[in-house]
Amino acid sequence: MNRRRFRSWAVLLPVLAAVAVVGVVLGVPALGSALVATNDLRPSDAIFVLDGGTPTRELEAAALYRLGYAPRVVVARGRDSIALARSVSGEPSRQERAVRVLRHVGVPADRIVTLAQEVDNTLQELAADFSFATGHGLRRVILVTSPNHTRRVRVIWNSRYEHTVPALVAATSWDPYDPRRWWASRRSLSETIHEVLAIVHFMIGSPLPTFDPQS
Repeated sequence: MNRRRFRSWAVLLPVLAAVAVVGVVLGVPALGSALVATNDLRPSDAIFVLDGGTPTRELEAAALYRLGYAPRVVVARGRDSIALARSVSGEPSRQERAVRVLRHVGVPADRIVTLAQEVDNTLQELAADFSFATGHGLRRVILVTSPNHTRRVRVIWNSRYEHTVPALVAATSWDPYDPRRWWASRRSLSETIHEVLAIVHFMIGSPLPTFDPQS
């Protein structure tokens, strides 16, 4: 085992142990519900669609826009590990796909803002969202994501940005994740474990990069 792998396992083993402790403390059924942390929505200055989960998050953001919760929808630019393959094959980028969904369901083009900064993960994405919010004088924002992702978004935003720009976290209703039965399928089991690991990873200082630095 080389030195890099040893360091990775030195970080991951305590994280896995922490996941086991969380599961025991909360109880297996409650673990999924603990990942869902949403707010009652109020009129805000912008709706931010977190990268990933297209088209489910975009559909929710468009619905909130049509209901008048905010006058604009902001779309992230997430890093794509196969960006070159998409370009060669003629596929749209992740950000372009998100914009297409918003436009298809009625959000006007001039109400959609695309961020230029490429981000690797949720931590970087929320930093970019906060930078846009403060740079444009936004006083309150709505963050739209998948249900099992809401707790991580809430934890990160509360720890770094809430005191400056309050945020309301909204879960898309288009995602099939059932927190009461998160262990019932490989998909929901994988998503739940991923989120718990990601929260613990953030709480210990985010020592591992999302992408291999040599890739």
